[in-house]
Amino acid sequence: MSRLRRPGAIARPPTTGPRASADAADATRRHDPRLTVRALCLVLTGMAAALLVWGAQAVQAVYEARETRVAARTPVPAAPGTRPVAWWNQGDDSWRERVFSVVRVEPAVPSAPPPPGLPRWPEPGEAFVSPALLGLMPPAATRYGELAGTVAREGLADSGELFVYVRPPSGLRVQGYGTTLGISGFGAPGPATDPYFVSQSFDRPRSDLHALLACQLGLPVAVLLIVAARLGARQRDRRPAAYAIGAGRSGHARIALGECVRPLGAGALLAGVPLTALTLTGVRLPLTGYPVAAADLAPLRWQFPLALAGAWAILCLLFAALRPRVRPPGSGRPRAARSRAARSLPSAWPGVLCLTGGLAVVSGAATGQATGTRLFVLGAALVLAGLPPLLGRAAARACARLTVRGTGDAARLAGGRWAAARPAVFARACAALVVMLGPAAQALVMVTDLTDAARNATVLGRRLDDRLLEVRSAPADARAHARFVAALAPGDRVLRVVPGGDASGTGGPPVLVGDCGDLAALGALRSCPRERAVPAHEVYRQRTPRTEALRWMGFGPVHVRAAGSRAGSPATATAPQGPFVVLTSGPEGRERAERAALATLPLPHVAVPGDDDVVGGRARARQADWVLLLAAAGFLLLALTGAAGLLHAFLDGADALRPPAGYAGDVRFHLRVAWWAMGVPMVCALGLATVFTGLLAGVNLAFLSPSGGSPLGLLGGGLAVALAVCAAATVGGGLLAARCTHRWGKRGD
Repeated sequence: MSRLRRPGAIARPPTTGPRASADAADATRRHDPRLTVRALCLVLTGMAAALLVWGAQAVQAVYEARETRVAARTPVPAAPGTRPVAWWNQGDDSWRERVFSVVRVEPAVPSAPPPPGLPRWPEPGEAFVSPALLGLMPPAATRYGELAGTVAREGLADSGELFVYVRPPSGLRVQGYGTTLGISGFGAPGPATDPYFVSQSFDRPRSDLHALLACQLGLPVAVLLIVAARLGARQRDRRPAAYAIGAGRSGHARIALGECVRPLGAGALLAGVPLTALTLTGVRLPLTGYPVAAADLAPLRWQFPLALAGAWAILCLLFAALRPRVRPPGSGRPRAARSRAARSLPSAWPGVLCLTGGLAVVSGAATGQATGTRLFVLGAALVLAGLPPLLGRAAARACARLTVRGTGDAARLAGGRWAAARPAVFARACAALVVMLGPAAQALVMVTDLTDAARNATVLGRRLDDRLLEVRSAPADARAHARFVAALAPGDRVLRVVPGGDASGTGGPPVLVGDCGDLAALGALRSCPRERAVPAHEVYRQRTPRTEALRWMGFGPVHVRAAGSRAGSPATATAPQGPFVVLTSGPEGRERAERAALATLPLPHVAVPGDDDVVGGRARARQADWVLLLAAAGFLLLALTGAAGLLHAFLDGADALRPPAGYAGDVRFHLRVAWWAMGVPMVCALGLATVFTGLLAGVNLAFLSPSGGSPLGLLGGGLAVALAVCAAATVGGGLLAARCTHRWGKRGD
């Protein structure tokens, strides 16, 4: 066999000199997978920046459109001395712990324009209901009278608002009461500083959403850009080092801009196109279910591309400013050499932070109340700040312990030693789970926690099961009261709360009046007080949910007195009257009482005792969905950032696998190395991060927020996403290392 055909021989003369060095450098750059990782990181940065810009502009546009429609339907009070064109009164109702506006309207002149969103004024006994309320509450089609139609989008703050326009039936009027407005039309000159409508009582200001966007999306964008600028800045390209002698700051800036312009532009374009399409179709946000109409996003069709171009330019400039400047060897000030013992000694600040934060967490949990909550939040922040470095060290040590045995496996030995020498890499990789999911879990527990009053009212409401109602109304005559009682079912029991004290009705607690049979429906009686009013605790043998409900009805402790006839009958109608207490006989009792009150009483209001506390607590708890929505996006971005840094660090040492790869000869060797170098340490680190984060949330749930939502779903989902991302990075690292590592062969020696 000739020398030219022998395996391993070179068939052409070797190239020497500068051309050979340039060719080798170009080939290395073309096949270096670290450049691909950096480019993907820049693409992800552009996509995240596009999402941040779109979110900020969408919040602004949606709120402006909402304020415009709300201002258009806000009534304008008639000037003193002028005749109103219509009468307007706002009430409220609730359904499944959600409160909404019930606006009663009545035209005073035939030519009065109807409210925005209505094609005409409702006839007596008719109602216009928002589409969202009809979908959420089927009884709304009949509760408020005959359904005349739905409220158009122009009359609603958004398409998901719960809203009702109703006109009382014949015989009942809107005018003549203290809460009724005589109006000259609709359309306030500007948006109100405070919520004017009950259905908007728990809406958050736009500044809250902007703050959430800045924390949950702005932070990941900044981290992505910094990581992309620092990834392999001194190894990935030799041109800055070669030009360092003759090139100034402008030369370095042009080099950095050339590296980031196309990846950042590609990422902005990939995310910008579908986001722009949403301005044409609208979108319903996940988790929250909030509908964003395409008409509200119309300004973004030209504003978003311009803002995205500006954000792309700013990101490019920031990348050029953040990229470290590569100096020639020997330049700069000489640094004092550190001893080997000092280099091997780990920093103590993470442990100090965690210990201090742990003491603050325990103290806050033991203290309780507002002071304990603040102390707990401070301690949790300190623990979460010091936890990632400790997790990185624990993962590195665990991997070193796992690879002590089985040294005959070259992949296990190489991967374990690589992981044991780089705890900081795993600290940065698992920081996403700690930095984003840790505060999100605490926010979920705290926001969904109910106040003491709301918790007690919730328990009471479950026991009452809508079978005890409080019915209030504007002042009415005895005939209206009698008609209301007659409209109830035969099995329903009716009591009445009347002012107590002397003949003038002052100087004593309110008195619950009813016949002995109706009073006994609240609980077992010791005796039936017929002659005088007696405190409730002396009348009933024991406390029951129904007797306890009397304390939640807004009139405080009551006395009890038996009447000779049923409450609301003509025999008792001449006495000073107050709210009704209705004990329904079946599951449909509340709906029947609502219809009876709307048909017979002026401006009625039907509620379950303690409903106001429950509605407020649940509205606050629903805000956690917005935190989770933005935290999910931010967590995914940070998890991808950590995976990119981990993958880049692994590929930095991939060239060291040349000799053993020459003996292994297949891709499975590189996959096993990646598993022991990245997979095993990250499983340990992420598992420990989830345990510690869940432990903090558990302390909060057990001592400070006993009725808060469980964070297990959030932590479990975050751990699953983080493991999936790390698994993809592990497989990708093994495949890229196998493909791009130059194998050392034994031929031609």
